[in-house]
Amino acid sequence: MQPFRPPEPKPPRLTGIANLFRSMRNLGMFGGPVGHDQLEHFLADDGQSIPVQVMGHGSPVVLVHGLGCSHRHWMPVAKRLARAHRVYAWDARGHGQSVPLPGIPITLKRLASDLRQLLDHFALERAVLVGHSMGALTVMQYLQDQGTARVAGVGLIDQSPRIVTDDEWRLGLFGGCSAAMLEGLIRGARKDLAETVLHEIEAKAGDWLRPRLAADATLGALLRRWLHRIDATSLLDLAESLTAADFRASLPRLDAPLMVVLGQRSPHYAGVPLDAWYRKAVPHATVTVYARGEHSPHYSEPARFASELMQFIAEHA
Repeated sequence: MQPFRPPEPKPPRLTGIANLFRSMRNLGMFGGPVGHDQLEHFLADDGQSIPVQVMGHGSPVVLVHGLGCSHRHWMPVAKRLARAHRVYAWDARGHGQSVPLPGIPITLKRLASDLRQLLDHFALERAVLVGHSMGALTVMQYLQDQGTARVAGVGLIDQSPRIVTDDEWRLGLFGGCSAAMLEGLIRGARKDLAETVLHEIEAKAGDWLRPRLAADATLGALLRRWLHRIDATSLLDLAESLTAADFRASLPRLDAPLMVVLGQRSPHYAGVPLDAWYRKAVPHATVTVYARGEHSPHYSEPARFASELMQFIAEHA
């Protein structure tokens, strides 16, 4: 068996153009709450209103979305789960319909505290917590901070326990993305969000679009004026906390059932043997790699994911 050789480190690209704009919309960068779904709300201890889609009946399952997503990302799965479970899917603060309070940093620990307060508000004592990407890190942070007393089971989707890499850890983003690289990207966005975002767009743009994004082009000037009006400080605080997160020591101590789903074609982790790490670190885990799955295998194959999650809950939780 050939040893795993990680790809050479390279400047990370966040996403494709369509996904970038969709993520920015879900992050509230287009001027107001996203969508018109009738959601329930609870108040966090700092006064932040957090919307939650609640549906179905049965044992509780809490769905925690990723960065730049919202509760809607879970709906294809949630509607299937709701046939047998009471499902809770929130908009994390700063996402979807959850407009962040000014001056209050959004961090991973803050999201984990919000998750605990969701359980408090709905009086959930034995819930299955399922997180995708950033949501998986939120669940890991909750488990590290709060333990498993109120947790019947855990689901983690396409996420490493530590997203940055170094000489001793090559199982983070792209198999080679150092803290310095991500910190540089965040620092650039703090200094000039417009140029950082447009740099991402230009990296994916074709020959027709690229010249139109220049500073002296009409479209480029319009986008720069719009982006310069956005205060992304709280979201950059969140990105910084994700970069610092490390759950490699706490996950092996997990004493709750664990289901891990990874996408073999994930733009973040393709070719990175996270499945082997999870199987070794948490021997009781159920680990599945979706051969056609990208970073959101639950979204591209919702029927399969919902069926396997319900089976996991029935057998283990």
